[in-house]
Amino acid sequence: MKKYVSYVSLSLGIIIFLGCIQDVYARDIRLTATVNKNTLSIHDRLELTLSIHGVQDSSPPSFPDIEGFTLLFGPRISAQTRIINGDVSISKGYTYVLQPTAKGRFTIGPSTLEYNGKTYSSSPITVEVVESQKEDIQMPDFEKLVFVELSTDKEEAYIYEQVILSFKFYFQKGLPISDINYVAPTTKNFMEEKLGDQRQYEEIRDGIIYNVLELRTAIFPMVTGELTISPAKLSCDLIIQQRRDRRSSAYDSFFEDAFFDSFFGREQKRYPIDRSTKPITMRIKPLPEQGKSKEFASAVGTYNMSVSIKPHQVKVGDPITLSISIYGEGNIQMINEPSLMLNNEDDFKCYPAESTKQITNREERIRGRKVFSKVIEPLKTDLKFTPAVVFSYFDPDEGQYKTVTKEPMPIIVEAGQQELPIQLTLPQDNASFTKQHVPILTHDILPIMANISSLKNQGRYIYKNPFIIACLSLPTLAVVASLFITKHKERLQTDAGYARGRRAHNVARKRLEMAQAVLSQNTPADFYSILSKAVADYIADKFNIPAATVSGEGIVPLLQQRGIGDDIVEEISNCFIQFDYRRFSSDGGTEKEMGHSLKLAEQLITRLEKQL
Repeated sequence: MKKYVSYVSLSLGIIIFLGCIQDVYARDIRLTATVNKNTLSIHDRLELTLSIHGVQDSSPPSFPDIEGFTLLFGPRISAQTRIINGDVSISKGYTYVLQPTAKGRFTIGPSTLEYNGKTYSSSPITVEVVESQKEDIQMPDFEKLVFVELSTDKEEAYIYEQVILSFKFYFQKGLPISDINYVAPTTKNFMEEKLGDQRQYEEIRDGIIYNVLELRTAIFPMVTGELTISPAKLSCDLIIQQRRDRRSSAYDSFFEDAFFDSFFGREQKRYPIDRSTKPITMRIKPLPEQGKSKEFASAVGTYNMSVSIKPHQVKVGDPITLSISIYGEGNIQMINEPSLMLNNEDDFKCYPAESTKQITNREERIRGRKVFSKVIEPLKTDLKFTPAVVFSYFDPDEGQYKTVTKEPMPIIVEAGQQELPIQLTLPQDNASFTKQHVPILTHDILPIMANISSLKNQGRYIYKNPFIIACLSLPTLAVVASLFITKHKERLQTDAGYARGRRAHNVARKRLEMAQAVLSQNTPADFYSILSKAVADYIADKFNIPAATVSGEGIVPLLQQRGIGDDIVEEISNCFIQFDYRRFSSDGGTEKEMGHSLKLAEQLITRLEKQL
């Protein structure tokens, strides 16, 4: 009976789990429409991709209404599975190739998808068709391929208020970028705190998919008035793949990838790109005087407070430690010591507090806590409670001052032992007392110190003992080792390139272990996706470049510039071609071939680790 109950419970658990997974995916279902360019000539071709995010078992989306174009062929179907930090995302794309039939501005209408009784639609896209120029080499529009933006989450703020400064670097998806050099903006009269790590994601603008690299910083204005943040600057090299002269056909769009270019050949041209953002001017307002309490001391944000004491039972004059923790969102460094509400200044003797600061969250905004350790000594036995603790701050979201008060905490104060005066003389009769005849008691201990000069060394000098020398050397060695370790940890936190390079091999090894686990599931697309990402991310981490720039087309010059041997470069390029072919074709290979690919990827990463 128990066996059947276990089977039923297991079955119900699997059904509930699958239902939860389906609900999660259903909440994340999206339909997007993108194009490879939104300005083209009358003789160019346009690639329209309809992508379904969140499911792969749906019917194809409807083909949108399009004027000024004729459909050449399609769709080309592709599926993609991504595993990032344990989060799985799936998508399915339908790509169509269109030929413009007239000049002008045209709108690609929304596409629709029916799934599980719900309707999803994409956004319309505007495309411009212009006259082509004969005999002139058509240069790519670099302004649309690569651009940068600098922004803040608000145009005006109070002094000391937290403001999020965001720098975004956009480059069209699949575009090889190298040698990125970023110059941060000057934030004079602001205090800075770094927010999280570099973010990488995709964003659709005007129907074009862009890879985005985002750097975020929390800044706190320290003066009022009009403050200007200088432009941020970025320079990089744009690698444009140019096909060698060969006859073009309508089917070229489907064969413009690294696999076919390895046969027909491509030439590369590097274009230096310099981009600069616009400066930002913010209006910084002073804090209002209305509602400001005497306990306020420049804390701006949203905070709360907790208080604890130790011990609860003391004697008069013994110390009590108040642990006061202020936590919340804002400039943690600007938090000052809260106030104690003393009924009588003679009740307690108070000492200055010692404080420690801790940033607990740097992802979206700066959050943390500041802990004050304050010592007080009760001076009377009739004291029953500690003083109340008051903390005042200004909430910029609501535009008003707020006060947090922690009520007095009960204590027990006992009487201390009565101190007796130290008697250094023998008692004498008052009548016969004279200053000259007072016998000094301390004279009794003088003989203990009298014969110090007679002490002699009874053995070898202790500082010549090898064991003592080794013990004395240990603190020095420990200090030197701690300096090296501290310097290493600080560099890991401040130098993103150094941190990525040091962790690259471990990250690649974990991804290869993930590929080993997927190998037994007989899912070639997922297996080769993880394998390709393991090699690509390892190279990107070692060279401190965005992972999106490591592609089958751009990998060869990238490795050659770093001095990697031609034999390894050729093997890596062939690996990317093979992995992509296995991922997107129906021939995923046998389990034995997949195991051979895994072993080959491990060997390539090991050889690169030795050379780098």
